[in-house]
This record gives sequence, structure tokens and C-alpha cells, in this order.
Amino acid sequence: MLQEEAGVGPHVSDARRTRDRRALILIFISAFLAVQVHWAFAALCIWVLLLGQLERRGILDRWKATRVMGGLLMLRTTRGQDTIEKAATPRKFWRVYGEVSLWTCAVVMVFIVIFLLLSFSLALFTGVPKTDTPASQLIPFPGVSPIIPFWWPAIAFVGALVIHEFAHALQARAHGMRVRSVGVLMLGPFPAGAFVEPEYEELTQAPRRERARLFAAAPATNLFAGFFTWLLICALATQFAVVNPGVHASGIVEDSAAAEAGLEPWEIITHFNGTLVETAADLSEQLGAHSAGEIVDLTVLSHPDADGARTERIVSVTLTSKLDYLHSQNATDEQIEYLEVDEESAFLGVSGMQSGSSGIDRLAGPTAWNQDVPWYVDALGVAIQPVVMIGIPIDYEGQIMEPHEMEFIEADGWLGDILGTTILMALITLFFWFIWWNVGLGLANLIPIIPFDGGHLMKDFLGVVVGGIHRFSKNSHPLKTEKTVSKISSFSSLFLFMGLLMIIIAQRI
Repeated sequence: MLQEEAGVGPHVSDARRTRDRRALILIFISAFLAVQVHWAFAALCIWVLLLGQLERRGILDRWKATRVMGGLLMLRTTRGQDTIEKAATPRKFWRVYGEVSLWTCAVVMVFIVIFLLLSFSLALFTGVPKTDTPASQLIPFPGVSPIIPFWWPAIAFVGALVIHEFAHALQARAHGMRVRSVGVLMLGPFPAGAFVEPEYEELTQAPRRERARLFAAAPATNLFAGFFTWLLICALATQFAVVNPGVHASGIVEDSAAAEAGLEPWEIITHFNGTLVETAADLSEQLGAHSAGEIVDLTVLSHPDADGARTERIVSVTLTSKLDYLHSQNATDEQIEYLEVDEESAFLGVSGMQSGSSGIDRLAGPTAWNQDVPWYVDALGVAIQPVVMIGIPIDYEGQIMEPHEMEFIEADGWLGDILGTTILMALITLFFWFIWWNVGLGLANLIPIIPFDGGHLMKDFLGVVVGGIHRFSKNSHPLKTEKTVSKISSFSSLFLFMGLLMIIIAQRI
């Protein structure tokens, strides 16, 4: 009786015991993941437990905050409403922008769905290759994932979130929907997302096309921002020049002519038998003019010493047979014939031969191509280059290029003379991560899984299709259409989510 009067009745004790059990389970799982994957899971556990205590004591309510998905803190504010209202004043412009965004997202989503279905099919019929990639790489958070450093990516991440949610807000106001609040999702002391809360009833009652524009505007804005920022990088790339014109190899083949002569990776080859070589094509042309067994002289610049100076030396190389090398690699006769290799073909023994501007050229993509290709190849390269750049930190351990490649270039244009190499490279690094996050957020949000924007877009698209089919039915009714659409979208979201999850798990079994 005394316990019940004090407000600690049996139902309260049961609820407390349930919370305690959940807390113990959370602590156990977090400890396991912290040991097996990354220490960040231990920090996440502490954060979740702290949020639970703040929620039970009513502190989150006083902060106008809400805990969502267990570990995210939703901080709301009504500030910024005037800015959104002023920015959305040209409503006709933003409606047109929303329509362009809708068509852009529709095209991108088609490719995403095709890519996912092909991936699932290949995984089903050919299996999933195992990977040695650390599990922490799957946590796309600055400073936690080994491919994402902290400062530049963190700044760029906040910028990408802001323009994503601002695009939602502009579309809401452009179509007459009120914005209840805006805010940020916090994961510990770090922003993990942002949000815009339009009036729910106005959103659900809005025409499908207007609602679709709202959902499409944000990921499309991220993709547009990534593309135009890449154009800025291309412009800044023109402000760099190669310090020592020549070529370098990222690898030296074991027991090859180059290895026997003492050539090392990332040393700069400036001349081949006295002839200047500035590109890999130049070196291939010179090599093609010689036969196996001939001796050639390479002018080489060594790695920089403590003062940054390079030493020039002449390296004499006795060329070996490329045919013998291919046979040692078990190349087929068809492959050898395709490569047009015969007994006289010379082999130097280097791999990854590139010019000194290779690092900055990789960022510039098609704008730095030297080969003559059809216009449609250039156009395709320009369109997908921001997407291609997503893989660069994976290949270069969180860097935008090899450290050696940064040593090969220096600021040389009018802007470079003003800012200098260090500041110019810092700008490019910031722009790179801004592209990385924007393209990543744009593509991820267009995966047709609820609650992503792509999931809502797919749901509205299904509403149009199912509604059209139901019009030919005698028992047509809007509620029936809505129920059918909800079932289909829920099933498709679950199917795609489970498919992605199984591929990730299968890579580590």
C-alpha cells in the first residue's frame, strides 16, 4: 500500500525492470561491438543511456527535444522561419525547380533500382566475395570510419545537411505548406542529420505531385550541389603545375628489369635515352621503339630528402621480354594476341605509370583527359564524375590523392600565386568532401526505402499507378488504393533493406 501511494505500484516496478533489462542488453551488445568493431559503440551506449535518463526526468521536454530511434536527439527550433519565407518568395521559380528535381530523381532512381536488382541477382547466382575491409568502414561518420577523416568531412557534412533540409523547406512554402519547425539530429555532440517539419495534415492532403516535388527537391539539390562544386574543383585544378615534369610508377614488378636496376616506386622518370617523357604515353612510345635485350638509360629524380630536394641520377636498364613476363603470369594466347605482344616486345617492369599531375587530374576527371574520345563519352564522364569520386577515399585510405602525388604539384596560376599551394589544396579538400557528402546523401536518399525520400517518392508513384488500375475496377475507392499502396511500398522497402543487409553480412561470413 505504501509503495502504491508513493507512485511505485506493481506496474511501475514492471516498467522499471523492463527498462533495466533493455539497458543491460544494450550495454552487453555495445561492449561486444566496441571490442569487435570500434570503440565508438561504447560511446554510443553511454549516449543512449544518458538520453533515457534525460527523457524520464522531463529535461528533454523542457529543451523542446525528442529522442528518436533510441540514440538520436531531435532538437527543434522555430528560428529561421523568416529566412525560409523570404527565400521562398519566388514561388513559381521554386515550383519549376521542384519539377526539374522530380524528373532528375526519377531518372536517378531508375538506375539505382536497376543497380540494386542486378546486385541482388549476382549475389544470388554467383555468391558474394568476402572482403577484408574493416567493419568500422561501414560507419559513415567522420573520425570513426577509416576512410573519413574528421575536420574537413565534418564541416562539409553539416553544409550538405543544411542545403538538404533547406530545399525541403523551400518546396513546402512554395506549395503553400507551413513549416512547423526546423532542427538538427544530434548523435552525442555531433550533428548526425537535420530535419524540416511541415504541418503533417497539409503534407498528407497535398496533391501527390506537389508532395513528390517536396521529397525530390532535397536529394536533387544535393546532387546539383555536388556537380557544381566539382566544376569549381576543375577550375581550381587549372591553378596547379607539375614541379618536375616526368612520369612515375606506383609499383615496381619484382625481379623485373626496373627492379634489378634499382628503380623505386614514386621516383620521377624525366628522360628516356635523353628524350623528355612527360606522360605515360610518351614512355610507352619510347619503350615501343626498343626491343627486349637492349640497354636504355633513364634519367631519374629520387625521393625528396629532408629539405625537399631531389637527386638526379642515370639508371641503366636492360629491357626484358614482355612475352616471357605474360607467360609467367599465365596469360592466354588470345590475351597476348590482343595486346599485340611478340618476341621482340620490351618490358620495363613498372605498373601504374602516370604523369606528375595524376592526382589533380583524377579529381578533374574528363576535363583533364588527353585522349580523343566521342562527345557522348565525354558527356557521360562529366555526368558520373562526382559519383566516381566517392570511391577515391576508399582507394587512398581517406585521402583525396596519394601523398606522393601532392608533392608533384604546386600552385602556379594567378589564384595560386595569391593563395599559395597549401590554402589552395585545403580548398580543394573541403570541396571534395562537400561533393562526397552531397552525392552520397543524394543517392542514399533516393534508395526506394521508407523513410528515405526515395521511399516516399516510390509510394506516390505507386499511388498513381495503383489508382489508375483501380479506376477500371467496379469497387474502386481511394481508401482501397491507399491500403494497397501501403502494402506494396512496405514490402518493397523491406525487400530492398533485407537485400542490402544480407549482402553486407555475406561479405563477412
